[in-house]
Amino acid sequence: SDVDSVLVLQGRSDETNPYTKTIAIQMWLLGYEFPNTLILLTSDKVYIIASQKKAKILEALQGASGGVPIEILVHGKDGAKNQEMFDKTIAVIKGCGSRVGTIAADKSSGKLVDEWNAAFAPAKSSFSQSDVGAAISDILAVKEESEIKYQKTAGKMCSSIIHGYFIDEMASIFDEEKSITNDKMAERIANVLTNDKLFKKLFSGIPMLDMAEWSTHPIVQSGGNYNLSLTAENSTSQLHAGTVICTLSMRYFMYNATISRTFMIDPTPEQEKNYSFLLGLQKQALAWIRAGVTMGAVYSKIVAHVEEHRPDLKENLTKDFGFVTGIEMSDGTNTIAPGCISTFKPGMVVVLRVGLENMANPKAADKYSKNYAYQLIDSVVVRDNASAELITTGEKEPNDVSFFFNDEEAAPQKASKKDAKRDAKRDANGVDRKPATRKSAILPSKFRSEEKEEESGTRKRREHQKELLNRLLAEGRRRFAGESGDNGEETRVVKKFESYKRETALPREVRSQKILVDERAESIILPIYGMAVPFHISTLKNIVKTEEGDYVYLRINLASPGQGVGKKDNLPQEDAESTFVRSLTFRSTDAVRMNEIHHSITALKRDQVKRETEKAQLADIVQQDRLVPVVGQRPIRLPDVFMRPVADGKRFPAALEIHTNGLRYMAAGRSGGTTIDILFNNIRHLFFQPCDNELLVLIHVHLKNPIMMGKKKTQDIQFYREASDASFDETGNRRRRIRYGDEDEIEAEQEERRRRRQLNKEFKEFASKIADASNHEVEVDTPFREVAFNGVPSRANVLLQPTVDCLVHLSDTPFFIITVADVELVHLERVQFGLKNFDMVFVFKDFKRAPVHVNTVPMKQLDNVKEWLDSVNLAYTEGPVNLNWAPIMKTINNDPAGFFEDGGWSFLAQDSDAEDDESEEEESEFTVSEDEFEESESESSEEESDFGTESEESEEDEDEESGEDWDELEAKAKAYDEKRSHAGDPADNAPPKRARRR
Repeated sequence: SDVDSVLVLQGRSDETNPYTKTIAIQMWLLGYEFPNTLILLTSDKVYIIASQKKAKILEALQGASGGVPIEILVHGKDGAKNQEMFDKTIAVIKGCGSRVGTIAADKSSGKLVDEWNAAFAPAKSSFSQSDVGAAISDILAVKEESEIKYQKTAGKMCSSIIHGYFIDEMASIFDEEKSITNDKMAERIANVLTNDKLFKKLFSGIPMLDMAEWSTHPIVQSGGNYNLSLTAENSTSQLHAGTVICTLSMRYFMYNATISRTFMIDPTPEQEKNYSFLLGLQKQALAWIRAGVTMGAVYSKIVAHVEEHRPDLKENLTKDFGFVTGIEMSDGTNTIAPGCISTFKPGMVVVLRVGLENMANPKAADKYSKNYAYQLIDSVVVRDNASAELITTGEKEPNDVSFFFNDEEAAPQKASKKDAKRDAKRDANGVDRKPATRKSAILPSKFRSEEKEEESGTRKRREHQKELLNRLLAEGRRRFAGESGDNGEETRVVKKFESYKRETALPREVRSQKILVDERAESIILPIYGMAVPFHISTLKNIVKTEEGDYVYLRINLASPGQGVGKKDNLPQEDAESTFVRSLTFRSTDAVRMNEIHHSITALKRDQVKRETEKAQLADIVQQDRLVPVVGQRPIRLPDVFMRPVADGKRFPAALEIHTNGLRYMAAGRSGGTTIDILFNNIRHLFFQPCDNELLVLIHVHLKNPIMMGKKKTQDIQFYREASDASFDETGNRRRRIRYGDEDEIEAEQEERRRRRQLNKEFKEFASKIADASNHEVEVDTPFREVAFNGVPSRANVLLQPTVDCLVHLSDTPFFIITVADVELVHLERVQFGLKNFDMVFVFKDFKRAPVHVNTVPMKQLDNVKEWLDSVNLAYTEGPVNLNWAPIMKTINNDPAGFFEDGGWSFLAQDSDAEDDESEEEESEFTVSEDEFEESESESSEEESDFGTESEESEEDEDEESGEDWDELEAKAKAYDEKRSHAGDPADNAPPKRARRR
C-alpha cells in the first residue's frame, strides 16, 4: 500500500480471537504479544507507546547497532502527560504525510485504545486512512529458513501425535468396544502435551519443547456430524466406528502447522473409491503448487480435475483448498480460493486442504453412518523451481487408514507379506486355488504353486527396488542442490605455535650460546649467528646424530611444506612466497654433551607426539551430563553380570543399576574398581539377545558418542552372563552314583533349558525396565535369528542378525553394528553364476564415512539377504566384480550434486533387481521356445534309451507316453504314491506338509 506511516494499535487481549494481524505483526517484530500497545512505523523510525513495565522490557531494543532507531513512550496514569504524548505522536504522523495505514479488520478495546481515539479524533479528518492488512499478509507470508524450521518442527509434532498416539488409541477403543465421546477423545489428545511419558516418547530429539503449544484445540469428528472448519467445536456424541476425522494444529515458537487425517472403519467399496480419488486429488494439487503460480489458478485446476474425472463429487468439495500459514494461523488474504490473484512465492508455507462433505452412504449399517465426510490436510513449503515440500508426514494410503473389525473373513489391510501371498492363492469364496498347469522344461520346485509365489515375490521386490532407487535419486538431488563438494578429506590448517611471548621469557642460559632444551616451554633454543632462536617442538620433524672423527654432528630436520611423501605427511602452506628452514646442522667435540641434547630432544618429541595422539583420539569424546542417583529407594539391579570391554584388565562380576537418568556399573578391579556411568541421552541402541543357541545372554548398549573407559574410548558396552553354569558339578553327587544312563542326561538337559529360560526372562525384564526408566527415549531391540546370515565383517566368519533398526553381531568381539537409518545403499558384489559366496558393501548417507564391507556371504542366502534389505526399505544393487570404493567415494564427494544429476547410483544397478531388462531374463528361466522344448525332449529321449534298450516296441511305447501332459503324469504319480502308502509304513510314505496347500 502507498502510505506514509503505519499505525498498529492493540488493546486488551481477546482469548476468543488469538489470531489477528495486529498480534502477528507484534510477534514478527518484537517476538511477543504486547496488549495495550501502540506502534507507529515511519520510514526512518519506530515509535512505541506502552505501559512502564512493557517499556522497560522494550528498552533492550534501543541502541542496537545497524538497527532501526526506536523511541519508547511510556503510557501512565497521568492523563495530561498521556495527552502530551499523544499530541507528539500525532505531530510525527503529520510530519510524515497525510496517508496513514491501519489494519481495518482488527478492532480492539481498552484504556489505551479509548484515550488514543479521543486524542486522534480532532485531527482524524486531516488524514486519509488506508487498509494495509493485505500488504502485511504478503510481508509475513514469505518465511526465512529459520522460520520454516520452526514450522517443520510443529508439523513433525502434529504427525507424531496422530501416527504415534491417536491411531493406536482409536483402534484400541474400537477393538475393545469402549465408550468415549468425541470431545473426550480430543481432550486426551490435548493432554499429550502435559503427559511427560508420552511427551518424551513422541517428541524425543526436539529441543525446547516448552515452546510448543496447541494453535487450536484438537478436533475429533465422527458419527455423521462433520464440520470441516479448522475452528469447529467437538461434539459430545459418542466416538463412532465409521468415518473418523482428526485435525491437529500446533505452533512452535509461534509458527503454525496443521494436519488432518481421515480414518475409515469397515468402509464400503464406494467409500474406499471416493477416498482414493480424494487422495489422488491432493497429490495432484501438491504438484500444481509452484512458485509463480496464482492461488486462484490452482483452485480452478482442482475444480476442473474433479469435473473431468468425478463430476458427481463437485458439489461436495470444500469451498476453498487452503491458505498461507505462519504466525497467523489462517491468512485470509492468501487463500487457494476462486478469484485469488496472490501468487505462490518461495518460502511460503501453505496449508493444503482437500475435503468432501455431506456425503451419503446408502449402504450404511446404522443411522450414524448414513452421512460421512473426508478431509486431508498437510502443511507444505513452496520451493523455487521445484515441487512443494511436505512438512507434515505420515501414512494416508487407503490401506493405511482403513480398519476392519466386523468382517472376520476379510483380510486385514495391514497384512504381512506372507499373509498377502497366502491370501492371493484364494479365490473369491475363500477356497484355495489349485495351481495352473505350466509348460516348462525344468521345475525348480516340487510344487508349482511355490514357483508362482516366488515369481510374484521377485516381481514385487523388483518394483519396490525401482521405487527406492528413484527416491534416492530425487532425495539426493534435493539434498545437494546448489552445493559444491570437496574431496571428502579433512581440511588441514596451518598450526601456529608460540614458544615465548617476549624475549625476557627466554631462560638465562641462552647467554652461553649453547643448544638448550626447555621442557617447560616445549621448545628447542638454537644459537644462530650469535642469537638465541627458539623452535617449538611441533616444528621438529626428526633429529639425526652422527659421529665423524673427533666431531659429533646433530642434524635437526624441521617440518615444512612440500617435504612429505604422502598427503598425510604434507603440510599446508599459508603463504606461497614464504621461505622455510628445512634443516640445521651443529657439530661439537663434546660427545657427552651432544648425547644429552639428542636424548633430551628425542624424549621431548616423543612426549609431544604421544599427547597429540591422545588428543586426536579424544576429539570425538563428548562430555556427558552427571548421573543422578536414585534417592530414597534402592535402585533396580541386575546382579552378577560381566562387562565387555573389561574396565581394568581382569573381569569381575558386578551389578548393573538403573538410576534416574542412566545406568551405573561398579566394575571391580585390581586398582580398587571403576565406575561406569551410561546416560540415557547418550544411548542410541539398546539390544537384548537371549541365550537361545548362544553361550551368553546379554544386554548391549550402543552409544551416540564414545566414552572413556580407563585410557581407551569405546562406543559399545555389553553386559552379559554365561548361560552354562560352570560351577555346577554333575559327576560327584549322590544321584549320579545311584541312577545312571539316559535319565540323568535328560534331567540335565531339562535343567539347562530351565536355566536358560530364567536367564532370558531376567535380562529381558531388566531391559524393559531400562526403557521404562528412560521414558522410552531408549527402546529395546532384539535380533531376529531366523533371518540371520553368515558373513565376514572383520576377520572371522560370524552370524549377522537383523533387528528392527540395525544389523548386528554381538556374540563376540569386535562387535558389529550398522544402523539401517544411516545407510544410503547396499551393493552386492561378486554375484555371478558359479561362485559360492558374495560380498556386501554398505554405503552410508554421510558420504565422507568409509563404506563398510561384509565379505564371504554364502550364495544360498542371497535371496534371504535381498528380502531383508527390501523389507527395511534399503535400496540395493548387485554386480559381478568387486569395486574400488575409495576413488568412487572421492568422486562423489568432489561433486555430489553433479553425481546425482548424472543418474546417481544407476551405474551400479545394471545387473540388479531394479533393471527393466531383468524381467525378460526372469521369463527365460521358466519358459522356453518350441524349438528348445522339442530339442530338450529329444535329448531326454536319448538319455532314456541308455536305460531302456529292450526292443523297438518298448521304444514306440515310450514315444507314445511322452505325449502325456503334466496333469496325467501327476495323476499317475499320485496313484503310485497311494499304492505304496497302503503297502508300507504310512509314516514313512506320508507326503510333505506343504502339499496341503494344493
